[in-house]
Amino acid sequence: MTKTPVDLLKDKPSKAILSLSIPIILLNILKGGFNIVDMFWLGRLGKDFLAGVSASVFMVWAVNGLTALITVGIVAGVSRNIGEGRLETAKSNCMRALELAFLLGAACSILFFPLINPLVDMIKLESTARTAGIEYLQIMIGTSFVAFMMFSLHSILIAWGDTRTPVVVEIITFIFNIVLSPLLMFGYGPVPRLETVGAAVATIICYMIASLLYLAIIVRNRWIRLARTGDEIKFLRYITLGCPVALSSMFFSFIYFFIAKVTANFGSGAIGAMGIGHKIESVSYFIAHGFASGLSTFVGRNIGAKQEERTFEASIFSFKAVCLITAVLSLVSIVFAKEFVGIFNTDPDLLHHGMRYLWFVMPAEIIQCGGIVFENGTFAGSGYTKPSFYVAMPIIFARIPLSWFLAVRLGLGANGVWLTIALTMILTNGIFCILYRQKKWLKIKI
Repeated sequence: MTKTPVDLLKDKPSKAILSLSIPIILLNILKGGFNIVDMFWLGRLGKDFLAGVSASVFMVWAVNGLTALITVGIVAGVSRNIGEGRLETAKSNCMRALELAFLLGAACSILFFPLINPLVDMIKLESTARTAGIEYLQIMIGTSFVAFMMFSLHSILIAWGDTRTPVVVEIITFIFNIVLSPLLMFGYGPVPRLETVGAAVATIICYMIASLLYLAIIVRNRWIRLARTGDEIKFLRYITLGCPVALSSMFFSFIYFFIAKVTANFGSGAIGAMGIGHKIESVSYFIAHGFASGLSTFVGRNIGAKQEERTFEASIFSFKAVCLITAVLSLVSIVFAKEFVGIFNTDPDLLHHGMRYLWFVMPAEIIQCGGIVFENGTFAGSGYTKPSFYVAMPIIFARIPLSWFLAVRLGLGANGVWLTIALTMILTNGIFCILYRQKKWLKIKI
């Protein structure tokens, strides 16, 4: 049926989860390294370049978050089709998902490109940082359809249970990025110095390479078909399944423009520290999402085969593993905060703010990552996506007044912003843990 190293319907859930998740974790860490390479070289361009991209990258996150409109439906729907034994329907659903991904990606470019300048201007960055942010976004937002296709193609492999091949693809693109980023950013020989434009162009080229490799793998394994079976997931159902997650991700990212505006009151060092802090904490985040991605495939497959009890065992195993790993990583990040931040830039102001970001946020990362397992694993795999919107959204929007109140009104400075991020992480993901125990996710129809 699929080239999975374990039987997702018969093997011990912990074994199946590790088999699915470990390759995704490696993949996510490579993706994190991909971004860290860019941040490293941006730091070599200067603190203002680092601040400009750190403040503007949230718009890229927002658009990439909208890919959940497609990817959630792919993993939940296709994996359930496979569990039900409806393989031809699963293949047809993959094709329809790619059609929708291209259309939505193009629409995002048209919709968001005119918003680039107003949003960056809203943050009130210094001149060099403003230019760097705008130039970066013009490339990334203008080619949104590439990201939509790449994430959708990757999700097709995950839905079919192939979590190992993407690691090879990511290694290839990671090597390309290591070479391309500094080459295009600083220029060499006939290659002009493009600075932040070069960082964005290198990223998009690597996205295109990954997309072509994913597509070749999917076609070779015959996991896609052009002909219709008549019982595919409707376009609207893809949207309704993915909409809560997509909107939550998009608004979460857009809110950071307002968070960045508050943070900008305390200088480029604080803005740059926020970007660096995100990169350091992303290691824990990517590990949690690795377990969640494997779990979502497992849950969808077993619900389709009416083996619900196995989904409980797999969910709890994933939750405990992620919390333990994150606790260790958080402790290391706190103890060696200065050394980690100094990898990117040793400016004293940036070091000051970056260390405190890690001290405030990393302890909360344990609850955050545990909640990710349930939200993006158990809930997403079963199609129970509404909590991603109605739970997360009010708390996300609360970050704006709370960060201003703590940072400006109470005079805590950038520490007030970091405290806001930590408190809202704990609250949101604590609620997801409670919702898991209510078992409503078992009753969702796709």
